[in-house]
Amino acid sequence: MTFEFLPEQPPIYPPEAEDYSRRALQLSFDAIGKCDVRTDIAYGADARQILDVYRPRADPREALPVLLFIHGGGWTNGYKEWVGLLAPAITAFPAVFVSVSCRLAPVHRFPAPFDDCVAAIRWTYDHIAGFGGDPEKLFVGGHSSGGHLTALATLRVDALAAAGVPQTAIQACFPVSSRFNMVFGDPPPGSIEHRHQSVLFVPGQDAVPASPFHQIGASKTPFLLAYGSRDIPSIIDNNEQMSAALSARGVPVERLVLEGHDHFDTAIETRHADSLWIQAIRRRMRNEVPG
Repeated sequence: MTFEFLPEQPPIYPPEAEDYSRRALQLSFDAIGKCDVRTDIAYGADARQILDVYRPRADPREALPVLLFIHGGGWTNGYKEWVGLLAPAITAFPAVFVSVSCRLAPVHRFPAPFDDCVAAIRWTYDHIAGFGGDPEKLFVGGHSSGGHLTALATLRVDALAAAGVPQTAIQACFPVSSRFNMVFGDPPPGSIEHRHQSVLFVPGQDAVPASPFHQIGASKTPFLLAYGSRDIPSIIDNNEQMSAALSARGVPVERLVLEGHDHFDTAIETRHADSLWIQAIRRRMRNEVPG
């Protein structure tokens, strides 16, 4: 694992995310010895288009379900190494865990990060059987901006089809503390919405194709939307609105409010095997509950 040699990134927003970054890296480093890990696998030509695959140490007797997960960081920051901390609890299901890095804004604006998400899903669908995973039991998720990308990919069945991924391959989507409506109108300077708009899009770019909220269509893939009771207020509002919109279109959806958690707790504290989020996704990945 290349924790000591991660490429330098600009200061993260908000500043308190620096503490989250340091803690996430340490917890992920501590998790390495608990799984069988293959690191820095290329799914594209860019240096950021890499992923890690975590497997249970014991050889499974059958092909395992797979969770592909993308880090947060406001589309401008983040490493796949931020989310390795989830691997021990997930591989214990047992399941295969895939953590993904993608190209970052503002150097790579939308749709580049989304294209990378789809490409990583395609790579996983094509190759995960070689790691003991079942490509027909693929689940996706991510924290914050990573959850936005996987939610968009789940709903953009046109993009999946163009990449050669059957719509039926993704069994459920698990965004955590994510934003789903990227149409901000004219947000005031200094607001988090203004920052997202200015770094992810070129001036005047249509944000509707980047908004899962506006892409609910043919897909009926189930969603589990999780966020903290102390999360960013606009994130809470987005999840409530997304839940209602999915339900209105007949998409199976459940909201999980993680009491006492803020935006970064949802990325750190959900790593525990007895956390409500881990228990919820385990039931879905092991097909112990419908949807």
